[in-house]
Amino acid sequence: MTENQKKTIEAYIEAGSYRGAARLLGKAEATVRGILKRLERRGEVPWRSPAPNPNHLAVKSSTVQYNGKGEVIQEWRRQFPTLELMQDVVDGLCEQVKGKGKVSKAKASKKTGEDILFEIDLFDAHVGMYADEKETLDGDYNCDIAAQRMVEATEALASRASNPSKCVLVFGGDMLHVDNRSNQTPASGHVLDADGRYHRIVNYIIAACTKCVDIAARIAPEVEIVVLEGNHSAHSELWLGHVLKAYYSNCDNIEIKTTPNPRKHLIWGDNLLLWAHGDKIAAQKWSMIIAAEFAKEWGATKYRHLKCGHVHHKKTIAPVIVDEQSGLVVEYLEALCATDAWHAGAGFVGSQKGASAFEYHKTEGLLTRHFKTV
Repeated sequence: MTENQKKTIEAYIEAGSYRGAARLLGKAEATVRGILKRLERRGEVPWRSPAPNPNHLAVKSSTVQYNGKGEVIQEWRRQFPTLELMQDVVDGLCEQVKGKGKVSKAKASKKTGEDILFEIDLFDAHVGMYADEKETLDGDYNCDIAAQRMVEATEALASRASNPSKCVLVFGGDMLHVDNRSNQTPASGHVLDADGRYHRIVNYIIAACTKCVDIAARIAPEVEIVVLEGNHSAHSELWLGHVLKAYYSNCDNIEIKTTPNPRKHLIWGDNLLLWAHGDKIAAQKWSMIIAAEFAKEWGATKYRHLKCGHVHHKKTIAPVIVDEQSGLVVEYLEALCATDAWHAGAGFVGSQKGASAFEYHKTEGLLTRHFKTV
């Protein structure tokens, strides 16, 4: 505890209020209040006797009820797992599955296009979401349907590949509908319609992802997996990437990058391929952000293509197509999931559901694109 904090506590005890302590110290009341509140949350003030806090939980905020003597009667805490605990959990999961993954391995042949990359994009599967067709008029949706859509879309798109030398499989964020057992959105706490308990949803997403990876491995001798963090399930996608990397650690034809940057990229000849979930940045700012963040890669390439999801419908940003000086094509791709009750109620309906694939040549850029309706 700093000397300033000690003096603030002494002034508060002497004056009996934030305002009185502020007068004694010659500081703003808000400053005194802020210092003491932070110390209260950490249990470092003498008028509180907080219950011990488990080592694996951090306190976000707390509400305390006192009696007339200033003694704590009861306390309500908002707690969340520490980064250390989350890392321990991820490390434990990775250790359990390390090296257990086995996939088909496509062999390069005379037909293999050495300059061809085939990219499969799966955005917004929302595995674990529950929807009732009678309520949404857009079909039922649950864990079984979500996993089936992921696998069938990957299978259908992969069948259209023309012997590429590399396949990139993108899990584009919000692959899970929920991020923990609360079945609430992480940022706003909105209650979500979930199809079962979190552990059940985890089993479905892992099974679906591994099936999709196996399909990708059949069409190209080299496979790269990209896992993006969405707004519904950022923590889950963080561990998902690490678990998949550990699972396929013995497969020399599978590469999974687990860089913490929310925007992923890959260089393929003259192509700069980029992916982001698309929930935090306005569409018109992408060119400036990508040019600054990937300046070296931008300067070394001729074609630049960014894919996003999040909006649950296909959208090509007009300035990118019309203004060639921007140098970047930005697309918001379709979602795999059906419409849930919230989106139906708000009128966000009618968008086509499915997944997209793109075929690139090292020097000629984008050759073909494919779409699979689900």
